[in-house]
Amino acid sequence: MRWAAPTFAALLALSLVAFWPGYLAKPMGTIGGLTHFHAAMGTLWLLMLIVQPWAIHSGRRQLHRMVGRGSYVLMPLVLVSMIGLAHASMQGHTPQQVGGLAYFFYVRLVLLSIFVFAYAGAIINRHQPAVHARYMVCTGLALVDPVVHRLAHRFELWAFGSESFDYQLLSFGLVAAVLVALIGVERHARVGRHVFPLVLVAFLIGWLPLGLEFYKQPGIWTAWKAFAVAFAALP
Repeated sequence: MRWAAPTFAALLALSLVAFWPGYLAKPMGTIGGLTHFHAAMGTLWLLMLIVQPWAIHSGRRQLHRMVGRGSYVLMPLVLVSMIGLAHASMQGHTPQQVGGLAYFFYVRLVLLSIFVFAYAGAIINRHQPAVHARYMVCTGLALVDPVVHRLAHRFELWAFGSESFDYQLLSFGLVAAVLVALIGVERHARVGRHVFPLVLVAFLIGWLPLGLEFYKQPGIWTAWKAFAVAFAALP
């Protein structure tokens, strides 16, 4: 999978563009420490996804193993940063306002769940390189949405002066298209070809409530809003 390192390097570069106006261009003191922590952990994870395949294909197996062991520490820190930022984003709002943020809370938890699922698959199959590598690649796919969402939002505002596009359809659809392409490329692979179909199903299941617009169905969405309110109320 020689394409993995340059692909994630491109995603890292795009993330700098995506987060420039809302984060990187602002004075550090005006942004909360949790946001800085989340940005640092996400950057480290992308750097790991760049270094790992490069280390394998350049024969630096010791470096690959060392960085891989570091993921045991980095992974829980990424989780803390993701959950903590989701919680912080809903602090200081009334229950009614939190209910309005339940949509974004759902998206974050879906991506978090897929991230954990992919990483767990990578660790469980760490002695099967072909399977392990594919699951690790899929952890990076869970980081595509925040980048694509912001880039698309900025483009729409610049081109049309509006905010009416379904960004989740775009970001989840892009990831699904990538996974379908990988499934096609790997259709004759003897080992590991089950990984991308599994992750594709996970993304489709996660997107389905959004595609069916459950958030517009008060009866169905009430329980999720209540969960979001309870989560936001945690200290």
